[in-house]
Amino acid sequence: ADGSVAEFGPVGSAEWDRRAHRNTLEGGIYRAVRELVNHHADEIRRHFPKILRRVSGYNLDALLAAGNDADPARWPGLKDLIVGSEGTLAVITEVELGLVPRPKFRGLLVPQFNSLGAALDANAACLEFRPSAVELMDQMLIDLARGQRGLNEVMKSIPGRPAALLMVEFSSDDESEVSAKVHELQRRLNGVNGLLAAVPALDAAQRDPLWNLRRAAMPLLFGVRGQRKPVTFIEDTAVTPERLPEFIARFREILHRHGTDGAFYGHASVGCLHIRPLLNLKNPHEVADMRQITEEITDLVLEFGGSLSGEHGDGLARSEWNRKMFGPVLYEAFRQVKRAFDPHNLLNPGKIVDAPAMTENLRYSPREPSLPPLIFDYSRQEGFFRSIELCNGAGVCRKTQGGTMCPSYRATRDERDSTRGRANSLRLALVGDSPAPDNGCARATENGNSGLHHRWLFEVMDLCLQCKACKTECPSNVDMAKLKAEFLHSYYAHQTRPLGHRLVANVHRLYPLLSRAAPLANLGNRSRFARWILEKVAGIDRRRSLPDVYYQDFRLWFRRHQNSKARTTDPKSEIRNPKTVVLFDDCFTTFQEPEIGKAAVKILEQAGYRVELANGICCGRALISKGFLSEARELARIGIPQLDRKLPDGVPLLGLEPSCLLTIMDEWPELVPGPATRRVAASAELADLWLAQQAKAGALPLRWPAKPGKYLLHGHCHQKALRGVAGSAAALRLLDAADVTVLDSGCCGMAGSFGYEKEHFDLSAQIANLDLLPKIAAQPDATIVATGTSCRHQIRDLAGRRALHPLQVLANAISVGEAISGGFADRT
Repeated sequence: ADGSVAEFGPVGSAEWDRRAHRNTLEGGIYRAVRELVNHHADEIRRHFPKILRRVSGYNLDALLAAGNDADPARWPGLKDLIVGSEGTLAVITEVELGLVPRPKFRGLLVPQFNSLGAALDANAACLEFRPSAVELMDQMLIDLARGQRGLNEVMKSIPGRPAALLMVEFSSDDESEVSAKVHELQRRLNGVNGLLAAVPALDAAQRDPLWNLRRAAMPLLFGVRGQRKPVTFIEDTAVTPERLPEFIARFREILHRHGTDGAFYGHASVGCLHIRPLLNLKNPHEVADMRQITEEITDLVLEFGGSLSGEHGDGLARSEWNRKMFGPVLYEAFRQVKRAFDPHNLLNPGKIVDAPAMTENLRYSPREPSLPPLIFDYSRQEGFFRSIELCNGAGVCRKTQGGTMCPSYRATRDERDSTRGRANSLRLALVGDSPAPDNGCARATENGNSGLHHRWLFEVMDLCLQCKACKTECPSNVDMAKLKAEFLHSYYAHQTRPLGHRLVANVHRLYPLLSRAAPLANLGNRSRFARWILEKVAGIDRRRSLPDVYYQDFRLWFRRHQNSKARTTDPKSEIRNPKTVVLFDDCFTTFQEPEIGKAAVKILEQAGYRVELANGICCGRALISKGFLSEARELARIGIPQLDRKLPDGVPLLGLEPSCLLTIMDEWPELVPGPATRRVAASAELADLWLAQQAKAGALPLRWPAKPGKYLLHGHCHQKALRGVAGSAAALRLLDAADVTVLDSGCCGMAGSFGYEKEHFDLSAQIANLDLLPKIAAQPDATIVATGTSCRHQIRDLAGRRALHPLQVLANAISVGEAISGGFADRT
């Protein structure tokens, strides 16, 4: 605490004496600790739990050897005291860890039970086989996992609705030993009371997702709907595994007496379960219940010789109970340890000793915030503010590898650019706890307005790419894309809109005009002077190329195509083949990349479908991204009845641009709730995914030739979040001998207009260079396939390579009837 540097490792008795004679803070620590351990040895033996998982208080029991053992080799030094001290004794700058070899092979058995008690009773039988771990999940967690988009596949291994399951892991350097133990335990559990099923998982493809399901347990809990949330105040008790069934039964009785229950999960093999009672801490009566429950649970833990903190430490939630758990003598010894290390109470004060009451620093206030007029429907999240409070602080959004969330945080590594940082900022702004007051804060409160129009909050929200990855990858399903759109709508009710926003938001009106003047518009795209003007006036970075527009756009081509087909088609063929699909002719495909629409039409017609166009209906994607929610809602109100009439039972609405098609599926039901919207959304599907589904069902009468080659598939962020990329990959694999690799490439960084904007261009490029561009560069001979128009544009600009839509790849290879591999990209 005085800034001096010391090394705490194993020492012999002579070295301990030498250090204790120093006239320094370090010397005083050695003197004080030795005296405390020698003086209180009997109390330490009496009060410290004799169990594996225990992290309460300071580890004085680990130092008994130093006080009472004459063998210097067993004097551990002060390192064991600093471990688990929660930053209250010293600032650790360097740690040497003792590693053990990782076993080469692992396997799981997942027995499932009809009651929590049956699962805990079976724990003893599992431990007979000396597993490396036995983990428990209860029904609350299983149900939450089943409702999590990102866990849909793994939940197929959990049939029915078990009340609890165990994950029993075996590890060894001998693969046959692992397999044998898994199957021996499976046979041992047959006939055990309450067993519903036992699923072995030996290969990594099945085992690892199941293990990740257990890892997701804690964050999943914060997706619980309603005011009552799983609260972390007694979630870390530990007892000997043999007494765990009785302990948990008594624990649950206490919760039931207080009118609540909890989630039960964790480390059954070592007697440490994480139990989170459901309470509403905005209700003063339930805050009082929390304290009374803790009083009774501490009595229970002491009765069973357990620990109140098995793993997570004491912190603000449990430190005040250390006097009760260890007795007044040892508690005073803890205080003397703290004073010896930190005489001025500088390091993480209020933890382990001299703590405030557990009810003093609660995260949530009972006061309800002032909310702005809202556009989206938040009934599923039980309100706008509740949708923000879904963020529990687990910080999964701070991951830097795998998946997509959160692109801006991965680039900046700044907490405010994480989903958690943005959710916390929104919450603080709404309850009036602005961390960075600016002009107008006080006036906003006085006028009763919400806090959503402050500049500091805009700066926090600005770098959200609205990728929607958090909607799936966040275990609590925080939908920051939706929250940002609502925030922008509120913010710009009080601010002047940039011209660039208005241009982007009105692309559905601008593109038809530009198309009619395509040669001139495309010439302007290549003019340095025009680009300089556009940057100055609209904020479009001059380093970014602009997409060409087509005079013969897709809609114009389709009308001519239909007229030509009508002149050459037998009118009776329509009667013989009544199958119809509606193709959503989004603005980007229609005016920027009509060759994709042409490819889709050719494939669908070759497959025997009659193609109709949605015919100019706009989804409002660009409007939503910039917070023009009233205008987007109006477009949806216009488009929904038109599409509903075009989509009688069984007729699919197929989309080519994921961001547009998924706006219909995801945002429209929350902009204009109602049965017609639900019908339209239920009919919508990505065209390549739909084709793959038809092929799998044997309903696609097309054949493709062998097409050897390497294809790298990058999925659009919205697609990855809401539908997954497996369908696009399956469509590409319709080509015989195609070697398709789905890139785990995060976000491309373009995010619609985000990557065009001068203030965002550098970050956009930085995000692309995290994963996507290096993986593309590593395979220069592969064909790049990307489902999103923004992604293809980013790849062209920053990698200098052309990326194709999956349907272009299929159309170029189709070998049924008419050849359709050429001419699609010709500009008229």
